[in-house]
Amino acid sequence: MRISTNQIQLSMLDNLQHGFGEYARLDRQISSNKRILQPSDDPVGSVRLLGLKKEQVAMEQYQKNIANAKSQLSQGEIQLESMTNMLMRLRELTQTAANGSLSEDDRRAVATEAAIIKDGLFDLANARNESGSSLFTGSKVDQPALVKVTDPADPDFGSYKYQGDSLVREVSIANGVTVGLNQTADKLFIDNGDFFKQLDSMVAAMESGAPDAADQARGMLDRSKVLQDDISQMVSTIGARMNLLDQVDEGHAEKGVYSKEVSNQIESLDYASAVTQQAHVLMALQVQQQAFAKVNGLSLFNYMP
Repeated sequence: MRISTNQIQLSMLDNLQHGFGEYARLDRQISSNKRILQPSDDPVGSVRLLGLKKEQVAMEQYQKNIANAKSQLSQGEIQLESMTNMLMRLRELTQTAANGSLSEDDRRAVATEAAIIKDGLFDLANARNESGSSLFTGSKVDQPALVKVTDPADPDFGSYKYQGDSLVREVSIANGVTVGLNQTADKLFIDNGDFFKQLDSMVAAMESGAPDAADQARGMLDRSKVLQDDISQMVSTIGARMNLLDQVDEGHAEKGVYSKEVSNQIESLDYASAVTQQAHVLMALQVQQQAFAKVNGLSLFNYMP
C-alpha cells in the first residue's frame, strides 16, 4: 500500500489541530485554575462533581429554611413570653379580687388594670410578623386570630371566635426532616373555655360590684392557670424545635465544608503539572510545524538532474 504525500499532509495536519486543541485546553485550565472544564475532561469526576454541587445547593436551601424557621419561631416565642408576664400580673390581681374584701376604689382599680391586661393579651394573640402575617392562625395568615362577636342579635354575642385553622405550617430542613413553624391561638384561648369572654365578665363584675365578683375572680384564677400551663408547653415545644434547628444547621455547615473540600480536590488543577504539560505540548507543536513545512516543500523536481 502506497501512502501519498497528500495523506501524509492530512495526517500531520490532523495532529497539529489536535495539538492546538490540547494547548488551548491546558491554557483554559491554567487561566481558571480548574482541571475539569467540561465533562469530557474527566467523565467520572464530572459525575461526582455534579452530585456534590446538587448536594451543596440543597444544603444551602435547607440552611435558608432553617434561618427562616428560627425567625418565625423566635417571633412566636417572644409573644408567648410577653403573655406569660401579663398573666403573672393578672393572677396577682385576681388573687386579690378573689378575697372579696376590697374597697370600692380598690375593686375598680383591679378591674381597670385587668381590662388593660386583657387588651394586651388580645393584641398578642393577634400578633403579626414583619411581613404582616398572623402568627397564631395556622395557614390563614391574612386573618386576625381572634375576633369578638359584637352583634347583639348574634347568639354568640360577647364571645370570641377563632378565625384560623389547626394547620401547623412545616418547612423542610433536611432530607426527610421537617419542623413546625407556628402555634395556634385556639389551643390557648378557646379550647379550654373562652378565656377573653370569661375575663370580660370578671372585669364587668368587679366594676359593678356584683355579688359574684369574688367567685368570678376565683374562676379566672383557675382558667388563667390553665392558660399559663398551655403557654409554657408551647414555649417548651418552640425550644425543642429551636434546638433541633441548631443541631441540623451545624450538621449542614460541617457537611458543606467537607463537600466543598471534596469538590475542590476533584476539580482543582495541579498548576505546576499543567504548565509543564503545556510546555511539552508547545514543543511538540513546534516540531510538527517544522516537519509539516518540510513535507509541504517536497517535490520530485528537487531531485531531478
